[in-house]
Amino acid sequence: MFNFFKRKQMGTGAIPRPYDARDRIYDEVVMGSAPLTNQDWINGFNVEDKLKVKLPIKNQNGNSSCVGQGWSYYIGVLDLVETKKYSEVSAKAIYSQIHLSSGGAYIMDGGKLAVNWGAVNESLVSSYDNGKPSSENFMRDLSWKDERADKMAKILQAKEYRKIEARDNMDLFAMAIRDNWGIVGGVYVGNNGSWRTNEPTPSTRENGHCLYFGKFGVDKKGKYISTPNSWGERKKDALHSDGWQKLRQDYFNKLFSFDPWTLIDQPNQNIVDPKIQDILIKNEKKIIIEAEGHGKKGIIINGELREIVKERESSACLYTLANNDNGLTVSSEIFEKLPKGVNF
Repeated sequence: MFNFFKRKQMGTGAIPRPYDARDRIYDEVVMGSAPLTNQDWINGFNVEDKLKVKLPIKNQNGNSSCVGQGWSYYIGVLDLVETKKYSEVSAKAIYSQIHLSSGGAYIMDGGKLAVNWGAVNESLVSSYDNGKPSSENFMRDLSWKDERADKMAKILQAKEYRKIEARDNMDLFAMAIRDNWGIVGGVYVGNNGSWRTNEPTPSTRENGHCLYFGKFGVDKKGKYISTPNSWGERKKDALHSDGWQKLRQDYFNKLFSFDPWTLIDQPNQNIVDPKIQDILIKNEKKIIIEAEGHGKKGIIINGELREIVKERESSACLYTLANNDNGLTVSSEIFEKLPKGVNF
């Protein structure tokens, strides 16, 4: 049914998963949530506006990693909700651990991985080959996975993943977007590329594609839910001023959507990068870190705020008590990862 490698596909790779009675269903949770009214649809929900961010568009370049791409969008958004800072999450780190031997993946497995393992940022595991969109083999490669990556992944672990029984219920789908900052789900797409802009329902259910959905609303054509996709471009026109693609009621009426999942998040775990831990251990208890954040400047000793200091420029330096503030300068990337206490 799913001829993903019969000919070049437009980045498909979401495989509909057989029914499993053990799945935890989101609908059991949503019963206490306010149902959508016509005015709610008119007001709409826009994750970029809510979080004051313009999500970078991912480019999977025709490989079958869309499940990794969709979950990486969503986990990055959930991290932004907590930290107020957007850091792109690695699609490769997800897809390389869950892909099927024939290519593609079950959407559920991305949510399961987010709970059981977590996720890491693009800065640790790049989804691009020397900065360029990557091949299927590159996205499947697991040579990046080591003890450090496993430890860092715990920072972004989620609490639960739940399935949404919303294949023909557009209102429930939109409610889950509103209440959970988005959904990761599958749709069937055509293979001629027209779906990039015109978004028609396809004539067959041959090609499955996974997407992150983070907006809904009403325009002159009616109700829609929308996605940034992962095909490497923002196609803007009068109906798509933000460059996100829209799916409409016919996708639900004709059951051309499948397997939508959402995450119940938890606070980021306070995990210290092993490289940072080595710096702290080598300097024992002598380390003092000068840092700046959230409008306060202060001195942090061993990860704890000890005093607020007068206005001075923030520094990416580690200072030891033994050398009269002649400090070891570290990279900004390492400085950002240093434990800075709850006030920073």
